[in-house]
Amino acid sequence: MKRIILSIVAGMMSATIAWGATGINYDGNTLDLNNDFTRTECGTQKKKTMKEISGMACSRQTPGYIWEHGDENLDSDRRILAIQPDGTQQMEVKVSTSSTRDDWEDIATGIYGGKNYIFIGAIGDNDLQFKDKYYIYYFEEPTITSGSTTITASEIVFGYPDNKAHNTETLMYDNVEQMFYIATKVEGVCSLYKLPFKTNYSGMQTLTKVCDLGNGSVFNLCTGGDITPDGNWMAIKNKEYILLWERQGSESLSETAKRRPVQIAAYQAEAQGESLAWDDYTTFYTTSDQKNDVPIFKYTRAVDHSIAEVTGITVNGEPLAGFKKDQLTYNVVLPYGTTEVPTVLATASSDGTIVVTKPASLPGAVSVTCTSRDGKNSVTYTINFTVSATQSSDATLKSLSVNGSLIKGFDANKTEYVDTIAYTAELPVVSAEVNDPTAKLAINQVTEVTKAGNDATVVVTAQDGTKKTYTITFRRADAIKTINEVILSNSYSAYINSGETIIHGWYLAGETAPTIKSYIVSEGATWKQEGNTVTLTGADGASTAYTVDIQAVSPVAYTDQEIVFDGSETYIKGAYGWDNTKKWKFSKTDNDYSREIAGKTHVELFLPACDTVVLKAGGNNERDIKVYINDAQLGDKVKLLKAGNTFVVGQSAPFMMSIVSAQTSGDGGIAAIRMAKKTTTGLNTIDDRRQSIKRIENGMLMIERNGAVYNAQGQIIR
Repeated sequence: MKRIILSIVAGMMSATIAWGATGINYDGNTLDLNNDFTRTECGTQKKKTMKEISGMACSRQTPGYIWEHGDENLDSDRRILAIQPDGTQQMEVKVSTSSTRDDWEDIATGIYGGKNYIFIGAIGDNDLQFKDKYYIYYFEEPTITSGSTTITASEIVFGYPDNKAHNTETLMYDNVEQMFYIATKVEGVCSLYKLPFKTNYSGMQTLTKVCDLGNGSVFNLCTGGDITPDGNWMAIKNKEYILLWERQGSESLSETAKRRPVQIAAYQAEAQGESLAWDDYTTFYTTSDQKNDVPIFKYTRAVDHSIAEVTGITVNGEPLAGFKKDQLTYNVVLPYGTTEVPTVLATASSDGTIVVTKPASLPGAVSVTCTSRDGKNSVTYTINFTVSATQSSDATLKSLSVNGSLIKGFDANKTEYVDTIAYTAELPVVSAEVNDPTAKLAINQVTEVTKAGNDATVVVTAQDGTKKTYTITFRRADAIKTINEVILSNSYSAYINSGETIIHGWYLAGETAPTIKSYIVSEGATWKQEGNTVTLTGADGASTAYTVDIQAVSPVAYTDQEIVFDGSETYIKGAYGWDNTKKWKFSKTDNDYSREIAGKTHVELFLPACDTVVLKAGGNNERDIKVYINDAQLGDKVKLLKAGNTFVVGQSAPFMMSIVSAQTSGDGGIAAIRMAKKTTTGLNTIDDRRQSIKRIENGMLMIERNGAVYNAQGQIIR
């Protein structure tokens, strides 16, 4: 950490700081506390101005103001406001975008190409439904005046490298690398991703994963974050904690994020605390996402004005190789033919001043001097530049990317690659970086991609004429053609085992064999059925034939004794199968049909005539289910209990009982069953073997058994 002297001004009654607190468990170890910040309430966010603040970012174009946006971003709510730190509204900007994606979750400001930009992250996804439709809207930051204006934003659309949906509330921008950093919000380990900012993106971009943040046991559900304008500090928060990372020297922020952070002691938990915005390296603001008036808090770090410390040096925009704070001299060999003295820039850790002195010509030395604000201390670095006497023969690549993401298995010495793209994907775009800045690059993009394959080439020509060619063979995958769902006329959800081309279905023996009532296939595919054969044809004309196998199942013989399952039951059909813990299993549901068409989400029992059925859950997994008798749902969703649930079925003939998963996580199972029949005597009915009584009370059917009273839905009343 920096050497900081903290002074607390007497009389600041609203300032708070947590002395003696204990850091959280971040990665199996307790974090150090940063006690350098004081917290004061500086203003109030009025709900009539904007409610449910989801993101804040300090203005770079007009210092002293804060940009903010709300959690609702449809129609007239697609806007951001400029406010003063006390909460007073100054200016409204209505944001026009080609995409209508809502769920804006964070805002950031930054510099690119010498211009100030605003970035808005339409990155929330509570229902995990988008997968590859996340947006960063961006536009040049306007000067804050007053009134209202409308701005049309450009957009970057992106997805994640695992091709899955992620809920996210943290968008940050690093001025040093000109890089977005995005932290996911999960109940577990949050992950950090990155994406370079460019104004010429086309098509969907893919994030690159940086690292996981902590172990998820305490610090999870990331709700906001920001990076200081000088790039030296990154803060990420959830509702309870703020963690702080300090960049060391010229390292990338990705390297910084992999180290253990410190915890800001002064932070106090904010209900729905989703916003954090750095003003400069000493000050940041937070507020909450609530529908009522909420306070705005200012966190200020005391600064030691005697510090003279350089945190990073760049040469022509690239970090100085091997930079260390305590190493004062560096020798850099420039490429053959270099005549101009490189541009050297440096950053200071505090409010010290930087002076860079350049020689008139090469070879020569550049000096970088950092002087503390009070003038008492200084440090000087020397970079000796010489010019190579020979031309470079380096014709290797530093990176090779497809659609903005590094190609899998990249190695500078590997020149042949194969990449398969989806049948419906647009033409891929290849980009590359040379290892030696004097080398020249020529990229030949593909103009079509077939199943047989088409080559894109990257030719690197070194300074001395040496050439190396990298080839990516792009092959187009077969069109997706999958059967996602098949429903029979008896409402049985048929399934297809992995690796098979058989559509399995079941029905009750003695009844007419069902037919296929409905089906869902992947987009672009066509279904054709002839007898017991289904032919599925993809958009590319390729076909797969499936055999329809629908078999009769005999019900179990009636008994009033409990049957504990052992896996040999022929009257139970469950494609997910049997194990010794959960017994007859069923899995969670999903959004892409994969478990449904595999038959894992339901279990069918073929039972004889009876009036009540008791089902018991397997293992320790009490899971939500829906119950169907033949093709009709019985009551509402219930939790299948270890002690058993009683279902009043009232069936005078054999029937099919379907147990269908109604949960979104974890597996469940059915371990045992008990059936019962009744005899009738007036309004009361008695089962001699079960000692069960049915009677009418106040017009409602009640069932009494073994001292307990149930309603008609099988729920215990008393």
